[in-house]
Amino acid sequence: MNESVNDNLKRIIAGELQLVEAYLADALHTGSEDFNSLIRPLALSGGKRLRAQLCLLIALAGHSNQDKRVAVAAAVEMLHLATLIHDDVLDQAAMRRGHEAIHCSKGNKVAILSGDYLFAKAFDVVAQIGSVECLKIFSFVISALVEGEFLQMEDVFRVDQGVERYLIKTQKKTADFIEACLELGGILGHWNSEDIVLLKRFGHALGMSFQITDDILDYQATEATAGKPVGKDLREGILTYPLLAIVREDNKAYIEGELRRIETGGDVMEFMSYIAKEGGVTEAEKLNATYVKEAQDALTALPAFAGKEILLGVLMSLAHRKV
Repeated sequence: MNESVNDNLKRIIAGELQLVEAYLADALHTGSEDFNSLIRPLALSGGKRLRAQLCLLIALAGHSNQDKRVAVAAAVEMLHLATLIHDDVLDQAAMRRGHEAIHCSKGNKVAILSGDYLFAKAFDVVAQIGSVECLKIFSFVISALVEGEFLQMEDVFRVDQGVERYLIKTQKKTADFIEACLELGGILGHWNSEDIVLLKRFGHALGMSFQITDDILDYQATEATAGKPVGKDLREGILTYPLLAIVREDNKAYIEGELRRIETGGDVMEFMSYIAKEGGVTEAEKLNATYVKEAQDALTALPAFAGKEILLGVLMSLAHRKV
């Protein structure tokens, strides 16, 4: 696909994202001024809109209706924002998209109700386009997210959880959602079933790579580049692949002792250095490379379509990002 075609497609997607923003501004205007003042700034502050862009790109590459694809892309962003608001309550995070987290200013009840409203609104939007397939995908994503969150809560500071359980959590909390965005685009664009399977395979591998790269950055980035405290996951007892990959019988007692120290407020930097020296980051990079290869293979197997090179660029950008 030549550069001019890619540039044109990017301009089209940028234009459709503006329609998504307008849709969100209109759809998230309720009779409650308190709610409007809380939700609309968060919804309209954007973020990368990665999930909406993936959905739009695949829908545009097929034969889709603009009103439907814009509505579904907006619903995807509603669903994403709902999960972020609920995550902030669970993690007691202070900021979200440059704004004070809702639970900090209005309390947990208001934050949870706000997230619940967004879940319901996303379903309402999808129901209006009349696609049972799309509704089923939204239901699946929400179920997977909740299941992943439960697993993560069960595994706080748990050394013996193993890498397989980590991969299950990563799939449920991150990859399933990104995979779903590719599938939604395929359904809206009337792609054939065989190609939708390949789109989903690409989305799964992209999502896994996205999260594993995030886990690596928690060990490599500085607070200035990451925009958050380095070692945040470790401080909260969220044990990711770099640590889980080095757990052995001969060091398990030492690791458990270090985690007990961190759980009671101890510093994480020395232990993070130990994990890196033991090869944890290197093992995570190897795993990331396998998912990048899996995504590339799925993309190669797909027939030529407008946006194929853009998807490859997204994969490489996310898998090799530094922040």
